[in-house]
Amino acid sequence: MDANLQTAHCPGCGLTMPKQQILQRNSYNASLECYEKYSELTAYTLSHRADDFFHQHVVDAYAAQHSGNGMKNITTAFALIGLYYAVEHGYNGKQVQRVHTLLGRLKYPWDTLSLPQRSYSVTVMDVLNKPSGDKRDDMICE
Repeated sequence: MDANLQTAHCPGCGLTMPKQQILQRNSYNASLECYEKYSELTAYTLSHRADDFFHQHVVDAYAAQHSGNGMKNITTAFALIGLYYAVEHGYNGKQVQRVHTLLGRLKYPWDTLSLPQRSYSVTVMDVLNKPSGDKRDDMICE
């Protein structure tokens, strides 16, 4: 990377990228550059017509990694619950979405959760660096 370029460091996942002039209109604890890459990945996952709807895993993983900065408590809780069901119980995205729907019917005062004090080992850029198709899809679902 050119030493004269400014960089942006994502406070959520730790991704470092060249700084760009992007307007931010989200409540994620993310750099604008990282959020742009997330948007690129969600466009990719939404273009799939797979029955398992693995787009949900991307949404939950990004929300969990980028909690804070005024994000609603329910968003963080749902992200972690969705990832729990995906990882621990093998739920696909449609099944996780159903869990979110059922939980959304509850009128529960979701507590603020403590944020992790470390960056994550996998960022949205790691997923985008995989070639489109099976390799990227497998990384999302692992």
